Amino acid sequence: METIKNWFQDWSDACEYANECAPDLTFLTLAEPYAGLLWIAGGCFFLWAMNEARIKASRQARHFKQQPEAPRRRLKRALAGLRAAH
Repeated sequence: METIKNWFQDWSDACEYANECAPDLTFLTLAEPYAGLLWIAGGCFFLWAMNEARIKASRQARHFKQQPEAPRRRLKRALAGLRAAH
């Protein structure tokens, strides 16, 4: 807790000295290999999410496309069964 308090005090002193009050957030930047790996992982996740969305959309479209045809198929099967029994 003391280090956080010291960091804010140092930031406040630097703010008064430089006459600009922007916190030093340089510790949030990633080193080069990790930044590259993070971008690759983000790109792979984006492609995976797009692929899953397309698969889900195609399944829903296929389901709604086949749904009106289902009663016709049942009727045809029933008529074929009656004709075969006759």
